[in-house]
Amino acid sequence: MASLKDVGERALTERIIRDIRCNAHVGPGDDAACLDVNGIKIVVSSDIVTFDRHMLKGMTMEQFGWMAAAVNFSDIASMGARPIGILAAVSLPAETDEDDLYSIMKGMEECAGECGTEVIGGDTKPGNGSICGTALGVCDHKVLTRSGARPGDLVAVTGTLGSASAGWYAALNGIYDETFYAAVKPVPRIKEGMFLSSGGIATSCMDISDGLSSAAHAICGSSNVGIDITAESLPVGKGVENIVKKLKLSAADLILHGGGDYGLMFTFGKEHIDTISDMDMSVIGTVTKKKGVNLITEGISERMENKGYEHFT
Repeated sequence: MASLKDVGERALTERIIRDIRCNAHVGPGDDAACLDVNGIKIVVSSDIVTFDRHMLKGMTMEQFGWMAAAVNFSDIASMGARPIGILAAVSLPAETDEDDLYSIMKGMEECAGECGTEVIGGDTKPGNGSICGTALGVCDHKVLTRSGARPGDLVAVTGTLGSASAGWYAALNGIYDETFYAAVKPVPRIKEGMFLSSGGIATSCMDISDGLSSAAHAICGSSNVGIDITAESLPVGKGVENIVKKLKLSAADLILHGGGDYGLMFTFGKEHIDTISDMDMSVIGTVTKKKGVNLITEGISERMENKGYEHFT
């Protein structure tokens, strides 16, 4: 049998989805599940952050708690739902300072408040240092999924790209600038997700947690379409160019494949372009019939591989 490291998260997830039974309105394979409970669409997401993977050098316990909540609420946002609470299962070494636990919970509470809700429960256990959050939401309109993109739709992203990934590299090298704060305190796009849902605007949507290339490939796979992305239209985050120059990094790797920005990538019909003109978003490409993701730079098209972050590998 192969190890988890040999298989990788994406392939593992596909195999699990294939083998399990699920009667959810929207089941495994999207950013969150959606259950129809007496006509009410309940959206549920569960995500884990760990000291080993997510505790960046210089990050406070409060920021770690914020991130634990944010990664879950981001999934609620990408489904177009309104958050109604979050549970936190916290596993910490028994020797951890008591105040550190309180700081973690304060960070989670502040993020929940930013999203219009609160921490509603959870659990504590001894362990190596991790938080498994479970966020709950209600969708009053169309639930947004990764499927539904249509040839001819436009492709857009909220916010900017690359800042969080640049922030991780910056902190590893002792640089604490605006990119660092983008990395440790991502803001879930709750309002944007609800707007795209309530207006029936988005044909597909997911959050950009593991990089733009990963999100684009996921939407293409679920919608059975292709996407052409125009390089010149990509919104580069503040401070990215500075970190690229200082650390001699690849700007393309940060912008296209770096994770952690937690914006939304969505597709929509051209007739809605004026409706969303006031959103903090950028149109970056189009949906095509031909499968696959292409990056068009100064008129030259080339395949964009999925080099986004993948756990286990």
